[in-house]
Amino acid sequence: MDPSALALRSMIFIPGHRHDLIPKAVRSGADAVIIDLEDAVAPAEKPKARAGLAELPDAVVPLFVRTNSPDTEMFWDDVVAAGRAGVAGLVVPKAESPAVLRELDGALRALEMASGFAVGSIVVAPLIESAAGVRATYDMVRSSDRVATVLFGSGEQGDLVADLGVEWTPEGTGLMHARSKVLLDARAAGVEHPMDAVFMDFRDLDALRVECELARRLGYGGKVGIHPAQIPVINDVFTPSPQQVAHSSRIIEEFERALDEGQASIAVDGKMVDYAVARVARNVLARAELGARAADRREDP
Repeated sequence: MDPSALALRSMIFIPGHRHDLIPKAVRSGADAVIIDLEDAVAPAEKPKARAGLAELPDAVVPLFVRTNSPDTEMFWDDVVAAGRAGVAGLVVPKAESPAVLRELDGALRALEMASGFAVGSIVVAPLIESAAGVRATYDMVRSSDRVATVLFGSGEQGDLVADLGVEWTPEGTGLMHARSKVLLDARAAGVEHPMDAVFMDFRDLDALRVECELARRLGYGGKVGIHPAQIPVINDVFTPSPQQVAHSSRIIEEFERALDEGQASIAVDGKMVDYAVARVARNVLARAELGARAADRREDP
């Protein structure tokens, strides 16, 4: 899978033993689906859910698998099953170790070669859910070319909240340093589209919007949902408005015209535009293109 495919606005979890929910997840508008073998599956059902990966249905969006934690005996069995299934990527929960991700890279390479898939086609998304994971984000991203995004574990009463001992609020005050550091480390290591993870109260869409807007302002490219009702809000926040697109297009048009005339600093609507401003405008247009591509996938599966 091309790592650029991880430039997603939204992903949604479904239980690993409920493949029948994949069409509903796709209809929600999510850009990708995560089949969860960890928290959403009871221990006694995990072997069956893992075996079911061999019979994944076709879908018009990428399918990912969240494995069990690397510190469990189930992790490598999950990796083997997901690798043989040729999923788009793996979400690695409680990610803390660059060494584990390097080992995972080698294992996936062997599985891809044995199964006839292109080497490097299965990407990896570490889920940052501990203080140690926050500290190790940069090194984990740099550990393997497969690491195409990181997910920040922002959930209320989640592992990271418990590990840090912070008070969770939708405004994100308690998690602000950790959320910012993961974003900074991911971007510094070359990840262009880090994602904020789940918002637990799927009934409170107003508070979800508050957290989405916080994550977007900090620089995250998207968010992970746990319920179909959350996806329209997530997509709306992480997709530029028509007005933003029009303004950014005008900036790029006028700036490129100025460059042709030998100028690198101009005024548009009374504000200075230079290379940095043009770069921001191009990022807005790129985010808009994500939404357009997602819509195209649904219209032309």
